[in-house]
Amino acid sequence: MSLYISSKQLLRDQEETAPVPLLLSSPYLKMQHRLFPSEFEYGNLLQDLYELVNPGGEEEPYFLLPGGCMTMVFQMNARASSCILCGPLTMVRRLRIPPGSTVFCVRLKAGSGDWLADTGASLLTDRAVPLSQYLHGADQLLTNLRRGESFHERGILLCRALAAQDAGTYRPMALLQRCVNLVYESRGLLRVSELASTVGCSERYLNRIFQERIGISTKVFSEITQLQHSLYSILTTQPKSLLNTAVAYGYFDQTHMNRSYRKFMDCTASDVRYADSRGIHADDISAIL
Repeated sequence: MSLYISSKQLLRDQEETAPVPLLLSSPYLKMQHRLFPSEFEYGNLLQDLYELVNPGGEEEPYFLLPGGCMTMVFQMNARASSCILCGPLTMVRRLRIPPGSTVFCVRLKAGSGDWLADTGASLLTDRAVPLSQYLHGADQLLTNLRRGESFHERGILLCRALAAQDAGTYRPMALLQRCVNLVYESRGLLRVSELASTVGCSERYLNRIFQERIGISTKVFSEITQLQHSLYSILTTQPKSLLNTAVAYGYFDQTHMNRSYRKFMDCTASDVRYADSRGIHADDISAIL
């Protein structure tokens, strides 16, 4: 297993700015990636875009990490196409990519899922549903994306669809966005009580808005952020000893870090250090439809 690292992520390490949720890559898949700055027209809504192409002759897995982002997944090949909405995940999930397929993924920022699912994000936690249930014109968008000749062109087609939905007018809940940024900036180490005190609300209210608008509790969101930071370090440095990594990222010791990895990844931190993407075990996204 390897980690896809963008230039912005490298800058993040130096400047300690809010992180972009991690993307894993596979040596068997071609990946393209685009990040969106906050000043972008749809910067309040979109986290990033990425595209996976399977040029080989056999099916390949791609793994989505636990996180608070909702993801629109468009899978396209010569025989069939589909589009699903994957809710926030509390466990790693596997997306099967058939040979010759292209998968175009649109990640929404944590807390902005209410643009699609105004019934409450928690209803989509660890679930995948047909995107047409939440996005008007999803099937036409899928058709247009399938006709697109490049990742860049598909990005333009997506923006046109968002413009038709008045997505540029979307504004996230200010309190929640501040909380999300504080969790990111603290690398997930800020306690819920400290977070609530900082933004001036009760822990109960804070948990309610996280559950309703992100789909997971404040504590779980923080734990996943902490895990992603430690995973980033493990995959980029591949340390011989994980004790220093555990302590550096806020765990009491390696045993404590392994409990978190088992909770969210169903493996230990040592297991992912040198793992090949084909050797990771996870349930399929299709299994949670």
